Amino acid sequence: MSANPSNLPQATGTPPARRSTRYRMQPVWRRRGTWQHTGLVLLSAFALWLIMDATVLQHNAQVISPVGARRTAALRVLDPIAALARFTGLDLPVSGANEALGRTSTGGFVIPAVPTTTTLAKRTPTTTTTLRVQPTAARPLRVLIIGDSIGEDLAAPLLAELQATGVATVWTDTRVGTGLTRLDYFNWVAELAYDVHLYHPQLIVGLMGANDPQDFPGPPDVLFNTAPWRTTYLSHASQLFSEGTAGGARLVWASIPTISDPGRDQRMQVVRDLQREAAAKYRVVYVDSDDSVAPGGRFAAYLKVGGQETLVRQADGIHLTTAGGTLLATQIMGTLRADLGLHLP
Repeated sequence: MSANPSNLPQATGTPPARRSTRYRMQPVWRRRGTWQHTGLVLLSAFALWLIMDATVLQHNAQVISPVGARRTAALRVLDPIAALARFTGLDLPVSGANEALGRTSTGGFVIPAVPTTTTLAKRTPTTTTTLRVQPTAARPLRVLIIGDSIGEDLAAPLLAELQATGVATVWTDTRVGTGLTRLDYFNWVAELAYDVHLYHPQLIVGLMGANDPQDFPGPPDVLFNTAPWRTTYLSHASQLFSEGTAGGARLVWASIPTISDPGRDQRMQVVRDLQREAAAKYRVVYVDSDDSVAPGGRFAAYLKVGGQETLVRQADGIHLTTAGGTLLATQIMGTLRADLGLHLP
């Protein structure tokens, strides 16, 4: 009987080996080389970015960082890298992008200059702070609100209250992280001069200074609360108030409310005192913000508003919540009616 009943051909020879479909591990030395290659690529990319962005980083260290060891160390590292970037032209893409976005090549603010042909109306001296105009719907009061981040907390509710009267046109100009110490970072004197030229406000309301208890950068550095520091800071505040009132506008200035950190608040008090001194010199109406958001000069995160405990300060113990900003805005509205004699509905 046939061993192959179906008469199929018999396989001859050794069958071919089957290919394994399982993953074959790379040798350790090859995998290590891949990691090194990836690390080298990432390191090269970081170095290129650092060189391309060095002029911006250098600028930020110079004009944003507080005076101290960290700023000094950063500049020692960044100064030669920024010089290399300028020499090789590797900073050009970043500087070009900044300029396209309306900033300086190093990422700073561009403050338009007031045209030299502009002349400001001369103010007639008066012994009162009463605003001589009375707003109507046909001739609304022109109001400008300026400030830092706390000024921003005030600006929105004050804007709403003024607009609700139906007799006010309001502009706001608030800049986070700015103040009157580091005019090298953002020059509020030049900014306000341009705002006055652009909007011709009859009333300016301002609040800033939370960033100001810091040294003036040198060389030599001018240490906070020394006699030269107080003289310089008073000069800056006086320049700002002079610009604000030069065209005949009335200026109302709100103080920095008491903050939660007692030690830091003591430093803040130096700023408050100098701002109050400059305000008296230029007949600026000075508003003590504590009257509404920190009664008795004592910090409180919650105050009773409308019979209910209400959060008025943010978690950092410095900024105002919307409710806190509304309390301060209401206080300022009262000042406008009582001290400036404005008839606001």
